[in-house]
Amino acid sequence: MLKKLLSKPKSKKKKEAASSALPTLDRLHETLEMLEKKECFLQKKAAAEVERAKDYTKAKNKSAAIQCLKKKKLYETQIEQLANFQLRVHDQIIMLESAKATIDTVDALRSGSSAVKAIHQSVSIDDIENAIEEANEHTENMRQIQEALATPIGASADFDEDELEAELEDLEEEELDNELPEPPQRTSMEPSARATTSQPANDLAELTKLQAEMAL
Repeated sequence: MLKKLLSKPKSKKKKEAASSALPTLDRLHETLEMLEKKECFLQKKAAAEVERAKDYTKAKNKSAAIQCLKKKKLYETQIEQLANFQLRVHDQIIMLESAKATIDTVDALRSGSSAVKAIHQSVSIDDIENAIEEANEHTENMRQIQEALATPIGASADFDEDELEAELEDLEEEELDNELPEPPQRTSMEPSARATTSQPANDLAELTKLQAEMAL
């Protein structure tokens, strides 16, 4: 079924029928608008006959009141017919709009199918593989160029990397030593201790000498 819908129209009449959908829809909408206006007019006429019947009833004119009610019934019959006409027109509008939507959908699907087919015809598997291979080749060439540019030349090529690393480590250790705080200097307590220890000994010697002199 879908294949039949997507296939190209076999006759010119189908194309003409599809193109005539819009004018037909416009005509149906105009007809529907006319029927609605006529129905509104008849409803006003029927309401007016009811008011006249009321007036004749108040005036005790029974015959005239009945005639007004008969006219009202005729108007109501026409209103009912117009309602049926509107229903039929609504039905036709819905059918045509649905058919037009189907045709538009099929045309869109057919256009999409044609576009995909054209793309498939313009691009092949070999073309894709060649494009990927070419891209990989360009990438490899760029990588080799970058490596060549990064390779040291001239005097910088003679530098010993291990020697430079060792020198850098020495500099780092020296910098670390400079950053460490110097240990506080200890004050020697030995001379004071000796002075404190020798002072009583001197006093004892002087006392002994004094006692010897007094004995003489």
